[in-house]
Order: sequence, then C-alpha cells, then structure tokens
Amino acid sequence: MKVKPVIAQADDVVEDGAMVTVGVDLAGRTGITGVCRVTWGRRPTAELLPAKHDDDLLAAMRSADKTGLDSPLGWPVAFIALLTAHRTGVELPALANHAACADGRPGLGNAFTHRLTDDVAWKRTGAGKQRPLSVSADKLGIVAIRAVGLLARLAEGGPAVPRDGSGPVVEVYPAFALVQWGLAQEGTYKGKDATAARSRILAGLEAGLDLDLSDRVRDRCVASDHDLDALISAVVARAAACGMTHSPTTEEEHAMAAVEGWMHLPRRDLPLTAVRDGAAL
Repeated sequence: MKVKPVIAQADDVVEDGAMVTVGVDLAGRTGITGVCRVTWGRRPTAELLPAKHDDDLLAAMRSADKTGLDSPLGWPVAFIALLTAHRTGVELPALANHAACADGRPGLGNAFTHRLTDDVAWKRTGAGKQRPLSVSADKLGIVAIRAVGLLARLAEGGPAVPRDGSGPVVEVYPAFALVQWGLAQEGTYKGKDATAARSRILAGLEAGLDLDLSDRVRDRCVASDHDLDALISAVVARAAACGMTHSPTTEEEHAMAAVEGWMHLPRRDLPLTAVRDGAAL
C-alpha cells in the first residue's frame, strides 16, 4: 500500500467546492519556515507543504482562498516618519506613547517601536508579559522584509495586496490566537523541550475542529512549533475569511491598518466549532 507523504505539493488537487486556507509561519531567509494547508471539507484535513524557498511559499499562497501570514505586514507610521525626518535633516517627530490600558497601566511601548495593531491586540488578549515584538527595533524586522517581498510578488500584474486583511492575505499571531481560543499554555510552547505543551494545543485544535490529521502530520506539529504555528495560522485564516476575527473598526484603525498592517485575532465568543462550520459566513 502506498503511503501519502507528509509533505504534499501546493498544486495537489483539493476537494471540490471546499474552502482552502494556508498558514505560513514565516522566518527570515536563514530560519525555519512552516507551511500548512487546510481543506475545509466535510471534515477539515491538514497537510504540510514545502517551505524551503519563496517560490514554495507563493505556490502555497496561490492555492488558497485565504492565507494567514505570521509576520507583520508593515512598520509603524511614526517610525517611518522618524526615518524620513532623519534622512532629510528636518526636525524629528515627538515620541508618543500608546494610550494607557483601561486599568491605567501603560500601553504597549511607543509609536516608534510598536504599531497600533500591536497595542490593540495586546490589550484585547490581556496577554500581560507576553508582548508582541517590535517590527522596527527587533529581529522581527527581518521577517517583515521577507513578508512584504512575498506580497509584492503575489500582486505582480495586479493591485497591491491589502495590508488590513481584506484581501487574500491576513496577518496573524498564533500565540495570541491561542489565548483567544482558551488554548494558551503555562509557559512557552516554543522550542525542542515544549513537546508536551504542543501536544495539548494540538489536541485542543483537533477536538474543536474535528481535524483529520495523519499520524505523520500530527507528529510533525508536536515536534516543531513552526509546523504547529503554520496550522494555527491556517485556522485563523479560515476565521478571517468567515468574518470571525476582529477587523479594524474605527477611522484611525482603518487608516493605520492600510499602512502598518492589522493583526487579526479570533473572536472569543465564537468557538472553534464555529470556525469549522463557517457559521458566520
């Protein structure tokens, strides 16, 4: 009997009429990237796709109705203004902090280091010490440079891919998605020593979504946080496609999301069973 390989091909045939989402746990060019495709048929099925080169990622993204990309899709507007002022030799913009939390605690850093969506998502999840990295002042910037390059290639010959998630690509943050779904673990689920935490997360996803996973895909997601994050990203892409995530709402959020990007968080009032069924479609 021929066993289906754990690594599928991006152009493999998928179930007719079923929504297809792809999740990409993006790394810099020297890091490890994970790509997972979920076909939302009668029972959702997940497969891991090649992720070695940009062409692999683009093939996967083009095979999907919606892609969840685990990377910022832009930089803080204030940071761009700072660089522009520095380059032209004019007066630098004043440092501005994000608004305080409802309980009076400071917001997430300042507008040079963190985008509006970082601050909004951090407050919405109540993640506390689990703070988004800065795309302008941390190594995450390397990942974002690769991400915007992928978006540019994806849009070749057509309009630019919207950064607010309204188009074929949506920005996701797997760790915050787990908070929203009640699947966040004590401590970290990252790294080689966190297999037990990843196993619990995967069990929660399988139960909530009735996922059809092969043993080899399951083993890969338990062994690697990159593969697990790719799966989570594909599920958030499904939620976004079904209107089950928090989109920009205010005039300021829409304006900033168009430039900085917007992190789509799953809604807490909609369980994974609703995501599976596409109940908000």
